[in-house]
Amino acid sequence: MILNFFKWCGSVGSFLFAWGVLSSAALAGPPGVLDDPHAIGAGNIEFIVASAAAEQAGEIGVHGPVLDFTLGIVDGLDFLVVGEAFFVVGAGEEQSESGLLVTGFKWQPLAGSKWNAAWTPVVIVEIDGDKRAALSNAVQVERSFGRFAAGLDFSYTWIDDHTDVWRGGLYGLFGATDRLTLLGEMWFENSALDVTLGLDGADVSATDFAFNLGFDWQMRGDLHMLASAGTGIASDNRERIGWQAYLGFQWVWSESGASPDPPEIASLR
Repeated sequence: MILNFFKWCGSVGSFLFAWGVLSSAALAGPPGVLDDPHAIGAGNIEFIVASAAAEQAGEIGVHGPVLDFTLGIVDGLDFLVVGEAFFVVGAGEEQSESGLLVTGFKWQPLAGSKWNAAWTPVVIVEIDGDKRAALSNAVQVERSFGRFAAGLDFSYTWIDDHTDVWRGGLYGLFGATDRLTLLGEMWFENSALDVTLGLDGADVSATDFAFNLGFDWQMRGDLHMLASAGTGIASDNRERIGWQAYLGFQWVWSESGASPDPPEIASLR
């Protein structure tokens, strides 16, 4: 939505880049870390403005503002652009800041009443600092059961400083009412980064396991509020995530004038 960046002035930059890669690419899906497989449809537009934050090992990383734009080129194929600012604070003092630009596509070859699947390749570049770049490939699969849906999202991200990031997880959506959809997700992230929150400069690979609970609330018309919060379950080679949170507002415009609901929400009705 999964929210770890570049080595920045020899401190916490690597965490910034990787976390930025993971969170940016996920923002168009369920509110949280993981993404869903639903394309928005030909001619439709989805815009999200959001902010996210997480605490680990006494440091807090904040994304914001995050601007997420998606355009439905044809049915089953979306073009997406995400831009965001990022900074890390520790002991109340700002330590590092950066920005990311993410662009790519979502291709949904399988779209049905029960099964949906998509492939999401994106390119990520750091706007400031070391100006590194990354390539990410993600696969999403979802199965609907009436007002409930369960899915998985798995991704691999290559970064041009010879590091990589693996991430995956399971999520569930439940259409509680016609205007409120509930979300739950469990995910893991493995990053081979030389500097990251909780590692204190150790050159090892770290793995985090965490969960989020959240909702998508149709406030009025085509405006939705997206929110989630959670905590770490366990971490290997670093302190576990203390807390994480996400808040965003989503606007969807339909060329045909049909329901403006995001497709992942409309599929539960």
